[in-house]
Amino acid sequence: MNTLFRCFLLLIVVSYFGISSSCSSSLQKDYVAQVSPIVPSDLPAEYAANRGKSPCRDRMNYVPDLEFLDHTPEKKVKVSVHYMLSEKVKNNFNETDGYQFANQIIYHCNKYLKDNLKMSLPVGNKTPQLPLRYSYLLDVDKSTRSGHAVYFHRDDELYHFNGTKSKDKNYGSREVYKKYGKNKGKVLNIFMMEPHLDSLDSPTFQITGRGVAFGDWVKMTAVYQNTRDTVVSPSGFNHVYGRYAQQRTLNHEIGHCLGLGHSWRKNDGCDDTPAHANCWGLTGKPPCNGKAISNNMMDYIPVAQSVTPCQIGTTHMTMSNKTRKVRGCLKKTWCTFNKEKTIEIKQDHEWNGAKDIEGHLVVMDGATLTLRCRLSLPRKAKIIVYPKGKLILDGATLENDCGQEWEGIEVWSYNEDKGEVVYFNSPTINNAKNKITVL
Repeated sequence: MNTLFRCFLLLIVVSYFGISSSCSSSLQKDYVAQVSPIVPSDLPAEYAANRGKSPCRDRMNYVPDLEFLDHTPEKKVKVSVHYMLSEKVKNNFNETDGYQFANQIIYHCNKYLKDNLKMSLPVGNKTPQLPLRYSYLLDVDKSTRSGHAVYFHRDDELYHFNGTKSKDKNYGSREVYKKYGKNKGKVLNIFMMEPHLDSLDSPTFQITGRGVAFGDWVKMTAVYQNTRDTVVSPSGFNHVYGRYAQQRTLNHEIGHCLGLGHSWRKNDGCDDTPAHANCWGLTGKPPCNGKAISNNMMDYIPVAQSVTPCQIGTTHMTMSNKTRKVRGCLKKTWCTFNKEKTIEIKQDHEWNGAKDIEGHLVVMDGATLTLRCRLSLPRKAKIIVYPKGKLILDGATLENDCGQEWEGIEVWSYNEDKGEVVYFNSPTINNAKNKITVL
């Protein structure tokens, strides 16, 4: 390489870095101290018609978008497992097998949630299969042998679960939770309560798995009994169960805690869950003589592994609601900053549901983000608006839901271009380290 050519390359490199340095010096980053109201002429056309109407209680605004799944951060419900045992007879999992089973049934429940099946009803439906974006997490308790929140209670007064048809029914009793509940309000307690020993000795008793939900804890029965490969009924009919057959019941009951109703009824709040006869199987006789039976998680059927978009939206609306009991049982992932969870808004979006995010929120060049509900950001996180980006606060609440401070709104400018932040409909901004006044 001759000397003249080397000098030419050096000149190009020096010129390039000189230009880059000059350009970068034009980029300014400033925290917003005041937010001005939007110019009336710039109000969205639909605002006049929707004045005063909040979209934050519409469950459809919480349905995950397949193209933007990061806009619906995955929630984790912390759970604990309690085995209720007789003081004298082995009637349930004990310390030799209970720890392992607790981990395994939670694993299989999560697998059911992950493998969301296509709806079988109505026949020929086109209901989308969407990810649920929530799962269960067996809580930690270092005082137990396994290090997880798995407990064993021997109590001849409270070990059993008597169903609705029993003369000594106790399915609605809260006594077992009052006495043995752990980390109440912070962990969803699951009580495994088997049938009464007298019932199991009866030749006419049918072992049926069932459960009941109480907002932030549930009771289950016949989980241990149904782990056998075959159960013979009094009539001689063989019921074949999988070892984790009752994961469908557990998902169903926790579904109630997450705001879901029985989906075979007309009043469950979702248009994509058709009313039906709730048939366990096709019998060839009315009303169970159709072409298919339900497979929805909130029905009483053998395969309960389908959840509709509206139902998924309902669960996320419930988990985002700070007044619901189950929210206290969530792992507060939104309290810890994770830069990898930064959400970049690259095109126009309207967030019409409450969200708890874990990283920065960046409105990029050419995009407009409209916030209408509650948004929680972790400590160290900020909202960044690029020079050609726009943030509209339409009655939104910005906060840190962990008793800490988030950084604030940072607006970038480059030469003549500057990010824009405006509001209407009286937003609320709390916990910002760099204080923001709404003019």
